[in-house]
Amino acid sequence: MARRSKSPTIAHPDQFDLLEFPEPTAVLLTYSGRTVDLERPDFSRFEIDDIARPLAYQCRFVGNTRAFYSVAQHCVLASHLAPPGFAYDALMHDGEEAFTGDWPTPWKVKIGREAIKQAIEPIKRALAERFGFRHPEPHAVKLADQRALATELRDLCAPHRVNWQDLPPAAALPIMPLAPDQAMAAFLERYRELRGP
Repeated sequence: MARRSKSPTIAHPDQFDLLEFPEPTAVLLTYSGRTVDLERPDFSRFEIDDIARPLAYQCRFVGNTRAFYSVAQHCVLASHLAPPGFAYDALMHDGEEAFTGDWPTPWKVKIGREAIKQAIEPIKRALAERFGFRHPEPHAVKLADQRALATELRDLCAPHRVNWQDLPPAAALPIMPLAPDQAMAAFLERYRELRGP
């Protein structure tokens, strides 16, 4: 990644020095005005709202649902489906999607799961360090994620012929989709419940 010549570091923690900054194609601007260097992500000054807000405004299944249903609400559901001791990890398991977007499984397969995994690894690792969830993802969290997916397919997607028989059983209770602001509030409430104030 190209950078300009060295200069003293600026004091403002959420912006890059104008004389030493990454190319714009390597920097992500967040809704709160913070910046993320995708090659060398540093989330040390980020707050949980920086994760909750973009997840709440992203629809699962690239919007192909019968009602708006966010990644944030998916994470809350997964946290409730996780076994004891893994609820917080499940809540945070898609945190990187606040900066990468929600990749549908068919695209992951088409592009290559390993290539995508390598590309997002610095972000995932930096988020785990900042917010204290386990990385790599425990199997219990993956199972909760799959149970959430099975529930979403049942409650939110059009009838289809895709074979999902390898998924675990869906949750007993049906999903009640939340609007983005409600989903963000639910995510933050669950975060505080599991992590404390």
